Amino acid sequence: MKIPIRLPSFSFKKENFTSVFSWPFWPLLIVVSLLFLPGNSYYETLDFSSGLVSPEPDHLILPSLPPLLRQSLSGQPSVAARSVLLADYDSGQILYQDNIDQPLPMASLTKIMTALVVLEEIPQEEIITVGQTQNRGRTVGLLKGEQFLVSDLLYALLVMSGNDVADILAQSYPGGQSVFVARMNERAKELQLANTHFANPHGLDEAGHYSSARDLFVLTNYALKNDSFREIIKKDNGSICNLEGDNCYQIEATNELLTFPGILGVKTGYTDGAGGCFIGFWEQDGRAFLSVVLGSKNRFWETQNLLAWGAVSFSPQEVNLLDFLD
Repeated sequence: MKIPIRLPSFSFKKENFTSVFSWPFWPLLIVVSLLFLPGNSYYETLDFSSGLVSPEPDHLILPSLPPLLRQSLSGQPSVAARSVLLADYDSGQILYQDNIDQPLPMASLTKIMTALVVLEEIPQEEIITVGQTQNRGRTVGLLKGEQFLVSDLLYALLVMSGNDVADILAQSYPGGQSVFVARMNERAKELQLANTHFANPHGLDEAGHYSSARDLFVLTNYALKNDSFREIIKKDNGSICNLEGDNCYQIEATNELLTFPGILGVKTGYTDGAGGCFIGFWEQDGRAFLSVVLGSKNRFWETQNLLAWGAVSFSPQEVNLLDFLD
C-alpha cells in the first residue's frame, strides 16, 4: 500500500522577491564576499595571538604589590592627642587611628600645602622680593625689599616654619595672596581632601581654616613624591642669605625628632587653638611609616611612642596578587 507524501507548498510572490533582493542587498553581498576571498581576505592578515593571555598562573605576569603589615603583638600605643593616625607609607595601610576624620585646626602643617603649590607652580631659581610680612608667631625676620631665591625661602618655610616666609611666597603668586590661598583650596579638592579648607598660607588660627588627620596623611603622602620636598624636610639647622649678600639669617629646625633614628621629616605646628601638631616620616630597614598627631600636649613624645609601637607591633606580610583572583 502506497502512502501518499504531501510536500509543503511554497508560494513566491514577485513583489516579495524583489523587495528582499533589491538595493542595497546586491552591493552589500559583493563587498562582504570580497572580504573573505582566499588570499585577499583582510581577516587573514589579523594576528590575534599577541592579545591572548594564558590562564595558567605560571604564565601570568603580575605587578608587584607592597607588603601589607600584620599585627604580631597586641596592645595599643600610649597617645592622648585629639586626633592620631599611623600608616604604612608604601601600602597606605592604616595601622592605628583615632578620630582621624574630624576637621581640626592644623597650625603650621598648613605649610605642606603652601610648599606644594610653590614647588608645582613657581620655579625654585626664581627671585622674590620681600614685601609686607606676617610678624605673628614664628618668623625668620626677613626685611622688606630684600631678595631671595625661592629655593631658600622653601627651606626657611619648611624647616624653620617662618610665617613671614609663607606670606612672602603667597604674595609673589600671580594675583597675590588671596589667589594663592584659592589655589591651595583647589589643590585640596583635586587631592580629594574632603575635610580640609585653607584661609591663609601660614596656619595661624582663623575661622574656616582646618584639616583632618586622614587628609593630612593623604596630602603628605602625595608631597613626599616630590623629590625637592623630600630633600628639604630632612634638613637641620642652616642659614639663608639675601642676593645682595649683606644679610644672612639663621634657620633653626623646629623638628626635635630629626636626631631620632629613621626620622626624615616632616612638619611641626603649634597654635593656641590647634595645640601641638606633628607629621612624622620614619624610614628604616626597608620599612616606612607616616604619623599624624593633632591637638597634642606632647607631640614629639607621642610621635615616638606611636612609631615605636608600629615598628614593634607589625611585621611585613607578602601579598600574592593571585590570591585576589577568582
